[in-house]
Amino acid sequence: MIESMGDTQLRAKRTRIKILRAIVKKNGSACFSEIRTITGLSTGSIYYHLERMKNYVLKNSKYYVITKEGMDLLVEIDKRKDFALSTKLI
Repeated sequence: MIESMGDTQLRAKRTRIKILRAIVKKNGSACFSEIRTITGLSTGSIYYHLERMKNYVLKNSKYYVITKEGMDLLVEIDKRKDFALSTKLI
């Protein structure tokens, strides 16, 4: 399945996982600057990916909060050796 997933899709998936983990690191709720500091990603990249992660992250005032679906996805990924083999795509 890795061969069928393009490099761009794989990078996007890894970036989104990185964002989810950053939010979890801040107890499930992080402001934008905390996400940027933890991930080291650019502002544009973070905004781009957050916009596409609406099932996994909600914006609550100035904080981004991981949803149950986001937590479930991380649990599933953590069960696998290589998250690229996961059947769920963000």
